[in-house]
Amino acid sequence: RVAAAPSRRRKGVVIRDPEEESTTSTIIPDETKSKDKAINHVKRKAKEDPAVKKYQTIKRKPQTEAQARKNIMMYLKNVTGFKLDYFKGMSYDDIRLIFKAKFNSNVAFLLKTKEQIEEDENRAMQKINETPTERAAKRRKLDKEVEDLKRHL
Repeated sequence: RVAAAPSRRRKGVVIRDPEEESTTSTIIPDETKSKDKAINHVKRKAKEDPAVKKYQTIKRKPQTEAQARKNIMMYLKNVTGFKLDYFKGMSYDDIRLIFKAKFNSNVAFLLKTKEQIEEDENRAMQKINETPTERAAKRRKLDKEVEDLKRHL
């Protein structure tokens, strides 16, 4: 094995003047510049940037139905796992209905509170821990309720 030799540090002697050390220096602050001016300048520059202007004009234009259809299809592919072949031959309105249903379910899931999530988890744990006899009793009870409802109707 060949090891590279570490660079050698040389020790030196530092001579300091005792008079310089004893005096304390006071820091004199420069004039404080207004940050608002700098922020406004950057904002103005950003508005003047041609790429930003181009993006803003594109953003203002309404989407065509074909663009909206393509965007919806990409969302459904990436988020919910649909294959693009599934949408061949479907109209925009049909795809939009599927999109609305999936999008609304995602939004509802995101808006769930912690309490609701914990409640759902507790229900799932209870269902997992249920014994077969408890399940059978539950089934019998539901069947009895169904019969009672049928009699009343």
